[in-house]
Amino acid sequence: MENKSALRILMDNLKKILPFLILSLPIYAQEAKPGIIKISDLQSAYVDRPGDLYILQKNGTLKKFDISNNNVNDIAFPSNPIAFDPRDGARMFVCFKSTCSFFSAETRQEFNIEPQYAIDPQLMCSSGDHNFWILDRSDVSIKRIDPKQSKVIADTPIDQKQFTMTPEFTFMREYQNFLFIIEKNSGILIFNSLGKQIKKIPITEVEHLGFLGEELYYKKKDKLYFYDLFDSSTREMPIDARCRYAFLTDTRKYLVYENRIEIFEIH
Repeated sequence: MENKSALRILMDNLKKILPFLILSLPIYAQEAKPGIIKISDLQSAYVDRPGDLYILQKNGTLKKFDISNNNVNDIAFPSNPIAFDPRDGARMFVCFKSTCSFFSAETRQEFNIEPQYAIDPQLMCSSGDHNFWILDRSDVSIKRIDPKQSKVIADTPIDQKQFTMTPEFTFMREYQNFLFIIEKNSGILIFNSLGKQIKKIPITEVEHLGFLGEELYYKKKDKLYFYDLFDSSTREMPIDARCRYAFLTDTRKYLVYENRIEIFEIH
């Protein structure tokens, strides 16, 4: 009888405090239903610094979407560019096989890719406000070019001894005065502003790099991996394995699929 009485008292007390225990637990809200932009011939996607989205179609059309996912501008390039960077959205960068340009709605600074710069340009990206990088396939080198002065600022061969097979360079971008190149079979190569390689992150089968604050991030399988550029610490978050790659801003997450982009608000 004493045991039954003690049990009854315990149950009564639990009933009294249970609501307070539930209220004190952390709340994990389900991720809201995403906004979806469907594009049947999506080639690649980009996000500028303010957070607007750009989609490059396989026919060379560039579509810009504002923060409300409205298609606010279309640009029909004369051919499919081999490099594009929306930068801050006001002054963008685009490269074709023989020409590159910084352009806005009002102005365009165009220049030719001279043979003195590169014999066989494979990858290109902007560098600062006026310069650009070229990865020259002919001699496996990177060159930083000042087109206004028609001057090669840096010219450095990439050390091929670090590769166990013929390198496949698939992506190049400058961030915070560092140059990042993806070599498909061995990892992410990091160079300083003079073109000297300072680090290599060993990882394979990465298609795209993104940057957020002091971190770079990349998607592999069902995770997004983060790497701190200054202290080399790492972290990860789960992500849909079916997407090609992802973008993060302070307020949004973009998942890029073969025929659509899903957009999630971050709160």
